[in-house]
Amino acid sequence: MTTRAENTFTSENSESTPREWTGGAMARTRWLKEFSGDLEGTSVVEAIMLQVEPAPGGEAGAIYVGVERFECSLHGRKGSFLLTHNATSLGAETGGEWTIVPGSGRDELTGISGRGEILPDHHFVLEYTLP
Repeated sequence: MTTRAENTFTSENSESTPREWTGGAMARTRWLKEFSGDLEGTSVVEAIMLQVEPAPGGEAGAIYVGVERFECSLHGRKGSFLLTHNATSLGAETGGEWTIVPGSGRDELTGISGRGEILPDHHFVLEYTLP
């Protein structure tokens, strides 16, 4: 059975290191988050972000990929897990995926699977299953 966790988060202490890249402005970014709600705890995100230069007649956009490590209590179960991110905003094509890495759950979150979604105003929804 899938369980839904609704949360808010704050993001602080970001670090961004520019990287040389042809075709856009790239940076390696790390930031810390604090969560409250059904998921209580912290996470660390490591991401590669790219501001894409527009092709002739095209639109500029952005893409990113990342890995996030949670140390948390999820509906009262304590442990950790990894989540991968990828998001794209290129003209009319906008979307993203946040997926729990299979086998990454530890302690009381061993066996967790599912996906997440970031909503406006720093709201985060996690739909997950646990054995």
